[in-house]
Amino acid sequence: MEIVDQIFSESIRVKSHEVDSFNKAHPLYYFQLMQEVAGCHAYQRDMGIPQLLKKGKTWVVTRTKMRFYDYVEWPGSITVETWPQKPWKFYFPRVCRAFDSDKTLLFESLSHWVVVDTSTGRPVKPENFPFMEIPKNEPVIIDPDLGKRVQFNNSQDSTLIEYHPQILYCDIDLNLHVNNVAYLQWILDSLCFSFRDEYKLQEVDITYIAQAFRDDKLVIYSNKLENEESVTFSHQVNRLDQDNETTQLCNAETKWIKKTQ
Repeated sequence: MEIVDQIFSESIRVKSHEVDSFNKAHPLYYFQLMQEVAGCHAYQRDMGIPQLLKKGKTWVVTRTKMRFYDYVEWPGSITVETWPQKPWKFYFPRVCRAFDSDKTLLFESLSHWVVVDTSTGRPVKPENFPFMEIPKNEPVIIDPDLGKRVQFNNSQDSTLIEYHPQILYCDIDLNLHVNNVAYLQWILDSLCFSFRDEYKLQEVDITYIAQAFRDDKLVIYSNKLENEESVTFSHQVNRLDQDNETTQLCNAETKWIKKTQ
């Protein structure tokens, strides 16, 4: 790992269990890498979740938008870069991007993070929190305004998929709630094998509304909105409360294109 002008960079060897049956990296693997390097960078700056928890605070991600350009094969390597941008509203935006050994761009993302006071559950204003130093030479400045948050589109003329995932022990993170990566895993798992064989994920825009915990019962709705060369799905993750009432935990939109090989 390397830090140059406050840009965190790490080269990682792809493992065989991180690719699919077509020898292409799983999109979830990219999501995991994004979170891992962000956490490592914050930890090296004494601002990781374990360090903040000792001060009665923690990081919580509220939204991530990722664009997938190419999927690396095994055995290959990935160089992942991440850096913070200037605070925007209540958010601490963070950029992440990755390249293969030929410098081909694999993915690029922007996430909105907030610092939460663990005693009150309320966000801490950026002006009241010493955020990490901004890189002197940002390689890419991404507009932190990701636009209106996606809402679940339950149009009646489309195909609605219902999926009930099981929360696993390994899904629980340092904040004692379900890690945000698990939400994308559930969303992807809600789609059938034949579709995943034919299409590859091009973009995901995911908004986190509420937390899920280890004993929660969940239901996910995935709604296909377009069905041509490209396909768009609207997704919603809900917690099933008493009397089958639901609480929204997450809304997302995924865009897919046909595989060329």
